[in-house]
Amino acid sequence: MKRDSHGRPARVVFWAGSFEQAGTQRFLVELLRRLDRAAFRPTVFSVLKEGPLLSEIERLEVPVLEFRTGRSPASAATLRGLTAAAAHLWRERVDIVSPMLGITTLFGPLVARAAGVPVVVNHQRNLSYWIDNRLEERAYGFVSRSVVDAVLVNSRAAGDELADRFRVPARKIVDVGVGIDVRRFDGVERDRRLAADLGLGGAPVVGIVGKLSPVKGHEFFLEAAAAVARERGDVRFLVVGDGTRRAELEGLAAALGLSGRVVFAGARNDVPAVLRLMDVFTLSSVSEGAPHAVMEAMAAGLPIVATDVGGVMDVVGGPSAAVLVPPRDPSAMARGILRLLQDPSEARAMGAALGRAARERHDVGAVVRRVEDAFLRVLAERAPHRVPACRRSQVAPAGIVRERVT
Repeated sequence: MKRDSHGRPARVVFWAGSFEQAGTQRFLVELLRRLDRAAFRPTVFSVLKEGPLLSEIERLEVPVLEFRTGRSPASAATLRGLTAAAAHLWRERVDIVSPMLGITTLFGPLVARAAGVPVVVNHQRNLSYWIDNRLEERAYGFVSRSVVDAVLVNSRAAGDELADRFRVPARKIVDVGVGIDVRRFDGVERDRRLAADLGLGGAPVVGIVGKLSPVKGHEFFLEAAAAVARERGDVRFLVVGDGTRRAELEGLAAALGLSGRVVFAGARNDVPAVLRLMDVFTLSSVSEGAPHAVMEAMAAGLPIVATDVGGVMDVVGGPSAAVLVPPRDPSAMARGILRLLQDPSEARAMGAALGRAARERHDVGAVVRRVEDAFLRVLAERAPHRVPACRRSQVAPAGIVRERVT
């Protein structure tokens, strides 16, 4: 059977895990919202079809299909799920498969190739902290070098890791940058009622936003908070996000003497409003690619104290744009927080500069255009007859995407 698209929109499958409030999942929503439907027809595969962002994707009228996997790569459940996924890819004549995160970037490309998909483009949106053993490391390196056509990264740190640790050729690594919908933060003012509802009142607030998982290092934030609390009796601490560590971290906060001083707000859909309650934003991660939480804090005009890991320095714009501290060093984090609390003029100037930088460098619309262009370039190289008719004038014979005129 001849599998030709005849110039129709390219069928793209984005392969996700689940849909919790996290940076990559939020980027997927923004990508689906802006993807040019004349050129691309998206579908989302999931390992687990649940999470607060699922409804946002469904409102965009993007199909979401669940293909569950088991605990072991060789389990019957895994084989059933991946076989069903491959069958769908073949049946629907999918043009591009683009796994988004973690383990999907390991098995997704293999399934896509087995189904005859001509273009496979991985995303690496963080550093590979999820790799647990040497076998997974070798397998991921093989997939990145020999199976996928390109890997889209969102930071120089992620690209460097692919090249240095996994020996991926430079020609396969495409830095598309990182962005958020900065417009969500325009005109948002401090909501006194929300502050009261969260038990913050009018106190100075030091906050953190992120999934409650080990890589985010919340224990170091809480230890820093305890040190700040000993110096400043008026400060409150706000933890936004949820996850498997919540009970553990609540217990740690109590043990550190922070009962009544720290609020665990859970996952929130009103992040711009919650950020406006903060006087200082923190990031305590031990590994990062290019964290969305930092960009959101920038867009909200907040001064930032963050661990100097992965692409954080690139996101904020350099070593002096924010207060950058070593990971796993709560004392350094506490000193940075106290510095900004005690010097409001420095804090205001830093927040204003970071707000301008967010709007200049981190607009998600530009990132989506670069993702589209990367898809087109590889499609032109691998299956030129499948390039959407509306974009053929942008693609040179050698498969190089011409720059768009806007």
